[in-house]
Amino acid sequence: MLERYSLPLFALFLLSLPVHAKSIKCVDSKGTTHYGDTIPQECADRPVSELDDKGVPLKENPANMTPEERRAMELEVQKEASEAQKNMEQGRRDSALLGTYSSEAEIDMARNRNVQQLSLSLGNVESRLKAAKDKLDQYSAQAGNYARSNKPVPADLSQNIAAAKKEYSDLSVERAQKQQDLDAMKAKYDADRKRYRELTQKQPEKQQP
Repeated sequence: MLERYSLPLFALFLLSLPVHAKSIKCVDSKGTTHYGDTIPQECADRPVSELDDKGVPLKENPANMTPEERRAMELEVQKEASEAQKNMEQGRRDSALLGTYSSEAEIDMARNRNVQQLSLSLGNVESRLKAAKDKLDQYSAQAGNYARSNKPVPADLSQNIAAAKKEYSDLSVERAQKQQDLDAMKAKYDADRKRYRELTQKQPEKQQP
């Protein structure tokens, strides 16, 4: 009888996956061994070995490699190291995702809860923005009346207009940021749900006696 692993066990399974990445090894003229993803200056004229993730030599490169060949080897190793790091980080995110939720419904509940909270906050900012716009329009209309009467705008009214403009500008920036946060939150939960489905549909199976 086949049975799927539980999600916590599957999360541990993800973290236990090996991180595959090559590395470079060389021994300089003084007998010092160097490891890394670049060829040190001390090994500029020395043979260089490519190692797998367990340190096993994959390829021995002669000392007479051209600069282009050495650079190509470094780029290949660095590329694999970068990909291995990305895979490890993805594994950690997957583990956290499976450890946090036990179903897609839970993800949807969390999404709705957080989206509602941020939507309420956004609505509050929009209300304040409308009030600031009304205030600015009122002050501007008063200033227009003075201008049409060929009278100078009072200093306190000018100050009110400047303050209202700043308030409106600040709230506009805040509204844009909250809208951006809301869109990002929705996208995050949608991506989490999609990834959760991919992971739970690909869980390894074990044979039960």
